[in-house]
Amino acid sequence: MEKALHSPFGFNDSTAAHPANRKPSTFPLIQTGSIHQQDLQLAPINPDWILEGNPIARATTLAIAADNTLSCAVWECQAGKFKWVFGLDEIVQILEGEVVIEEQNPGRKVHTLRAGDTALFQDGMTTLWTVPKYVKKFAIHRTIPRSFVWRLKRKMRHLLGLVTKAGLGCYGAMVHFETAVETLSMA
Repeated sequence: MEKALHSPFGFNDSTAAHPANRKPSTFPLIQTGSIHQQDLQLAPINPDWILEGNPIARATTLAIAADNTLSCAVWECQAGKFKWVFGLDEIVQILEGEVVIEEQNPGRKVHTLRAGDTALFQDGMTTLWTVPKYVKKFAIHRTIPRSFVWRLKRKMRHLLGLVTKAGLGCYGAMVHFETAVETLSMA
């Protein structure tokens, strides 16, 4: 007999019957998600980061690893120009549309990403995004567990204005990620 879990974040988890000598929770679950199963939810860009236009962003988390260090999501955004500071590692593949991304470092390299293009953005990277009309991306997020000392040092640098507060992935806030983790934890 198969048991399925359907969460409001697009997960469909199923597990086969478990042997009597093992607990069901010791078996990993396969998570599947589809943007066709639910609408994307509003994922506002930090208003302080918006430079031009009214870029409306929407997203959904598709899957999250049991240790919460890896997740994947779909994100879309309407036309606009905004700064983005990455608070975790993110690999993206553009599904639709186009975005022009300028690195905010001494080299200030400019990248134009279109459907089929892939890019890696590292934790702490600051970029400038220009969405001419519309862009939709699939994203894989990786967080690295940091020591208390590392987090304290980063917080102190932020308080002293030496480091910009990061945007934490493709959402600007991890609300969707945290809610999805809570939903999975309740299952």
